Parts: sequence; structure tokens; C-alpha cells
Amino acid sequence: MPTCSFCKKHYKEPRGLTLFTFDGKTIHFCSGKCRKNLDLKRDPRKVNWIKREKKMTKAQKEAEKKEELEEAKAEEEKPVEKKPEKKEEKKEEEKPKKEKK
Repeated sequence: MPTCSFCKKHYKEPRGLTLFTFDGKTIHFCSGKCRKNLDLKRDPRKVNWIKREKKMTKAQKEAEKKEELEEAKAEEEKPVEKKPEKKEEKKEEEKPKKEKK
């Protein structure tokens, strides 16, 4: 998966534009918006729409980590004592049968 040279976003291969310079460098663009902004010599760190996307992705990653931690804690707290209960039920069922015989 190539990474956009302007906004640093990963995108799938058939999408976007790839330029090859005479130096042998390759420049990948995910959209025309990124290409035009680079042609206008804008700094990606100062462009507002890139800043917003980065903040959103950071917030999404933090939320996913919190969810994973909560799930892990919930799994650790669950008691695993179902098997002994089943054995006790079987023993109780067997006892009345023996008394009838």
C-alpha cells in the first residue's frame, strides 16, 4: 500500500496518482486535492484538513485501545466455575436412582 506524499495517508493501489521524477524518486498522491496543494507549495503541517484528520485518527485509536482494555478486564473478572456445578447436578441425579433400586 503506497502512502500519500502530502497527507501521509495509506491508500489502495488502483486509486491515486504516482509520479516519477528524473532523480528516480516516486511521489504518490491519494487524490487531486493533495497534488494541487503540493503544486501550490503548501506545507502539510499547516493545512487545516490534514490536522483535523490526524486528530480524528488519534482519537479513534485511543478509543479502540480503551475498548480493548475494558474487554480484557471483563474477561479476567468472569468466574470459570461452570464445570463443577454440572458435576454436582449429575451426582444429585444419580443418588435418587440408586435409592430406587
